[in-house]
Amino acid sequence: MTQAQEVVQSLLSNVPVDELSSDEQRAVFEKIKERLISASDLNAELQSLYKVKNFSDFALCLMWIVERVEGNPLMQAASPEDETLVFSLFRRAQGEDAVAEAGGGSSTGIAGAAEVGSGDPAGFSFLIEQFTERVQSGDESRTVLLGNVLKECEAVAAGEYPQDYKEFCALASEFLNYVSENQLLDDIRVLNILANIPSPVAQWANAAPDARAGLLEEATSVLRDFKSHFE
Repeated sequence: MTQAQEVVQSLLSNVPVDELSSDEQRAVFEKIKERLISASDLNAELQSLYKVKNFSDFALCLMWIVERVEGNPLMQAASPEDETLVFSLFRRAQGEDAVAEAGGGSSTGIAGAAEVGSGDPAGFSFLIEQFTERVQSGDESRTVLLGNVLKECEAVAAGEYPQDYKEFCALASEFLNYVSENQLLDDIRVLNILANIPSPVAQWANAAPDARAGLLEEATSVLRDFKSHFE
């Protein structure tokens, strides 16, 4: 079993499946857990799960966690916030958890599950990754996710957070407001800028607070002069 599978096994073992409303849902969860833990290629298994109706967000969240593990050999376990998010997304995939979110519908991503507006770095990183993926695919939920990213940026601006995080969010807010006001979500230049954002944000969110220095700089520098791409 790979390190990533061990982390996924631990995470899924901590999920409170007894809170699910039916034996059928619990059986589905256990079947998914077993397939992921025993898979010879975890990423390929998650890609297959992503294609299952209603399970794209659940699979994406697990992909994001696996990516963090693979990028950090010292990561031995997911966070309690990861566990809560994974469980919320599974419940919504099963139609059990009615997530309240702007625009409604199951295609809008993690608006409720990630507690939009909390400023939590892990949730924000996942939200950025989902937003970028939805923009790249042209999914109609991208406009809702854009609004959710802006809410996160506002929460960080108003809260007590590290200066590099606040600077990144201020620049991200300026960029996304510009994109929204000028209806540029489908512009290739926006796609190119966004492609440089999720990885450094994930690295920063996953690092220990005393090891985060400089990790956001790549994403921040891209946003500092974003207007030059549109001149």
